[in-house]
Formats: sequence, C-alpha cells, structure tokens
Amino acid sequence: MNTGHFRQQPFLKTVGRVLAMLSLLWLTACTHTSHVAMDASKHRDVKVIGIPQFETQLRIDIRQENIVYAIIGVSARVVQEMAREAKRIMYENRNPELQAVCMKSMREGIKHRLRKQGYKVVDLDMTYWQALTRYRKKDPTRGVHVDAVLHVQTKQFGYYSASPLKPYRPGMVLAADLVTTDDRQTISSNVYNVGFGKGDVSLISYQVSYATNVNIADKRYFYKNFKDLIAHAKQSSGGLKFIARVAAESVAGDLSRHRKDYTDLVAKR
Repeated sequence: MNTGHFRQQPFLKTVGRVLAMLSLLWLTACTHTSHVAMDASKHRDVKVIGIPQFETQLRIDIRQENIVYAIIGVSARVVQEMAREAKRIMYENRNPELQAVCMKSMREGIKHRLRKQGYKVVDLDMTYWQALTRYRKKDPTRGVHVDAVLHVQTKQFGYYSASPLKPYRPGMVLAADLVTTDDRQTISSNVYNVGFGKGDVSLISYQVSYATNVNIADKRYFYKNFKDLIAHAKQSSGGLKFIARVAAESVAGDLSRHRKDYTDLVAKR
C-alpha cells in the first residue's frame, strides 16, 4: 500500500493554513490598499484642515539594493545594513540640517497650496491621534474649529539605487490621509512615489499595495554611484529639496475641489 499520499495530506493542509495566515497578515498590515479620491461634492462642509506633526523618518536614507546580499543570507544582509548606515552618516555629516529643511519646506508647500484652493489651514503642534481626540465632536471649548485632519507619513526619503547598475536618484514614498474630526471618515487617501523609479521600491515593505508615481523628468540629480553622490553632497541637496516641493504639490493637489484621478504624473522644473 502506498501511504505516501496519506502522509502528504496533513502536510499540505498545514502549508495551506500557513499560506492563508500569511495572506491575511499581509492584507491586515497593508493600511493603504486603494486610492480614495476626494469628492468635493460630498464634502463641501470641509473648509478648515488641521495639519498635525508629520510622521517622518529620523534621517535621510541613502540606500542601494544588491540581490547578492539577499541570496547569500542573513549575515550578509547585516553587513549590507552596516554599509548603508555608514553612507547615511557620511551624507548627513555633509548636510546636517537637510532633513529638517526639506520637511519644513514640504509642510509650508502643502499649507500654501491648500490655502490657494480655498481651505483655511490650521497648524497643530501635536500628533495625528492627539488631533483627532482633541477636535472630534466639534467641541467649541477646544478652541479653533477643525473639520478634518491631514495625516502625512513619509515611508522613505533620500537617495536610492535599485541595483549596482542603476544610479542613485532622489525620491520619497509618502502616504497622506484626510480624516474628518467628527466621525473619523477617511475622505481622501493616497500613497505617492515621488522620484524613485516605478517598480524599483518595494511597496509591500512599507505596508502599502499601490502608489501614484510622480516621475522626475530632470536627471541632473542622478548619480552613478555613491562615490559620485558623496562628491556632490552639497549639490545633491537640491534634488531632495525639489522632491519635497513636488511631494507637497502632490498631496495638496489631491485635495483640490477639481482634482482628477491619476496614477502616473511627471514633474518638471
């Protein structure tokens, strides 16, 4: 009697359960699974937008992917991460205030564009969750009234090379959600890949499954390798400042009352 078939059934069932569990975990982990376009006709009462503190990474990321490290194993990936950290430190030492400058520029750009689009904008010196708690229920004792809160999270920001054969290019992956304060309804949501090559960055690693790609047509801030990038460290800061400005336009533009739904855009100087 061939018992191999009967022995394999429990194993296959176990594998099936594990795969199903992993799929469920992936779906629940992906906090952004679809673009929610702003429908101004349904949300005319949103006139005041509060902007709390951005959720950002602590430093500019300088990264190059290399499939060789992934093949070799865990120890090699540790070495790769140490090399990345050394590059981040070198670049940060050349541009110590760049991260703060770019985030401030992006914030001011969003505020400026939203005001031009007819919204009143309120700066909130608190986290996103603190803002929702404070301004929900439209409590008049809370001070300035806020209709919705703009939640901005940067997932990756810096110079990135998808392989040793590709140049370092400036970019940012970020998510932005506009959430009403009274009933916590998400009325606009999008993820943006500003500047990085389409398909180069792993969206799954950032718990997202889609992105609007904003291609940067100007390649003056592309560097063939890290040696070239660090040799032009000061000059390259202009590329990241440009990315921050484009990101601001992308986020605020999605909240326009006459916004069209796009999946690919091109930004030019």
